[in-house]
Amino acid sequence: MSKKNLFLGGILVVLIFFAYIYNGPLQNWKANKGKSDNFLSSLNLEQINRIIIARKGEETTLELVGDKWRIMGTKDFYVQDDIMTTVLDSLKEAKESDLDLVSENEEKKQDFGIGDDGINLKLQEGDNLMKEFKIGKVASDFKSTYISDFGDKKTYLVSAALSSAFGRSDWYNKNIFSGDKETINEIRFQYPDREFSVEKQEEEWIGVSPYKFSVSEEKIDPILNIMSNLNSPLIPEQNFEKTGLEKNLIIIEAQGEGFSNVLMVGGAYEEEDQDEVRYYYAKKGDSDNIYLITKEQKENLEKQIWELK
Repeated sequence: MSKKNLFLGGILVVLIFFAYIYNGPLQNWKANKGKSDNFLSSLNLEQINRIIIARKGEETTLELVGDKWRIMGTKDFYVQDDIMTTVLDSLKEAKESDLDLVSENEEKKQDFGIGDDGINLKLQEGDNLMKEFKIGKVASDFKSTYISDFGDKKTYLVSAALSSAFGRSDWYNKNIFSGDKETINEIRFQYPDREFSVEKQEEEWIGVSPYKFSVSEEKIDPILNIMSNLNSPLIPEQNFEKTGLEKNLIIIEAQGEGFSNVLMVGGAYEEEDQDEVRYYYAKKGDSDNIYLITKEQKENLEKQIWELK
């Protein structure tokens, strides 16, 4: 091989080498410039069974019971499945995302919502703390969130909607009943001074107890709606005192094939500076959870026989 060919071959090798450097390591270096190690990357999300969310002096603890997340300190209040899916998905996104360093000045944390108004999040396996960090406000792209590791003065931007996932003021599942009203075929009404029942027979509602009477489809329909699909507008303090639920003022039982929805309604819920009653205490027959229902819903359930005709 001639010296000329050897020289040209050497130049070719050098060009290939620089092309590799430019398109490989150099591009990776440029892409990763400004990126920081993700302090959430080592988290094993499957081990997390307790989440403690602290914000503005209030703390909520969620605990995994079976496949449901229960609000600790309550007997039967759980978080809705779709809400917990959003929470866990946001943690997965944060774990798998790059972190962009946005500030090394601890005094600027307030500007990113990581100060007093931030969310302090603890992820635990039982009593064992796996990770603790701060969640700030959402970024201008409405997809990313400012975060900071516990005890770290630095602030990072992560491509995950942590702020909206954890920045809830209310974690309670407010659903009381959820079903198809067409499956209800019997309703029992019980009050301190009277009791009567209606049944659906051959697609028509009729009164069957204490005697037979006609029932208007229009009059029974609002009751069917309440006893099949009911959500509480507000969860009150879980204290039976002053609820009036023990007096059995209203008990409505809606039955169908394989199910029985029982709703007990108590006294009026007293609010500060209330001009008129807006809510009444209520509970399900098989749970001690205390809910509120609206005045209109309570009045729709408080019936005389003649009001259903």
